[in-house]
Amino acid sequence: MLYNTEAYVIRTIPYGETHAIVTLLTPSGTIAAMARGAKKPQSRLAGGVQLCVRAMYTLYQGRGMGNIQQLEVVDSYRKLREELHLSAYGAYFCELVAACSEERPNGSEAVYRWFGAALDRLRDMRDKPQVVARIWEAKVLRLIGASPNWDACVRCHQPFGRDTAYYLPGEGGFVCSSCFETKQQESLVLEEMAQETVFPASSTRGAVAVPGTVPRILAQFSSVPWERIGTVKLGSNTEDAIRRVLRLQLHDYGGLSLKSRDFVDSIDELWSP
Repeated sequence: MLYNTEAYVIRTIPYGETHAIVTLLTPSGTIAAMARGAKKPQSRLAGGVQLCVRAMYTLYQGRGMGNIQQLEVVDSYRKLREELHLSAYGAYFCELVAACSEERPNGSEAVYRWFGAALDRLRDMRDKPQVVARIWEAKVLRLIGASPNWDACVRCHQPFGRDTAYYLPGEGGFVCSSCFETKQQESLVLEEMAQETVFPASSTRGAVAVPGTVPRILAQFSSVPWERIGTVKLGSNTEDAIRRVLRLQLHDYGGLSLKSRDFVDSIDELWSP
């Protein structure tokens, strides 16, 4: 069966000396396809198997893996491959979307649109790549159902004011200062009772204290459409707090521990002033 679909390349793996196996993100989910001869310099498929490329693909689908017959590049996102810093983030964004996408035809068009908007934002450099990554991470958490109600205490459900809020890994969200004090008292009691099976996960260990504005920022990152998010400038302390919170939430509740993130971290260290 021959069919056409627009798609982004979110993974490419060399196969033999001249072929490539690519994972494509389509509006209806991911598909794996063979691009025969794509690694040859003069191949007509070469431009459409690079990471982040958006193209219109004609594929033949038999019983096994599909085969790319022809393609027409719609947007090469060349800048995301030419600049090392942006390339690292592009790879990270691709790995994130691969982790939250279902196979075709069970995928979501929202994932496709949000991913494209993330790449556009990264390329346009309206914001620091780190900030774009935080917005994308917050949206991925929402897509996989691992996002809490960021702007309300997970215990008393009251919205946050200007007071310090506390992210508790064991609670999977933020608590207000009043509930944090209560939680500390509960933890002390548990320590005294030596309830080992309960204490570690429900204590205040590993708490991340943040300004009351941070939960609201995360709520906006998660729910506001890309096109309605203006230029974002964050103070270094706020940016670091958001990074720590999202990393914990992605790992503990999203089950995501991605190799490309370590590379992004190393690149950030090189680029830091």
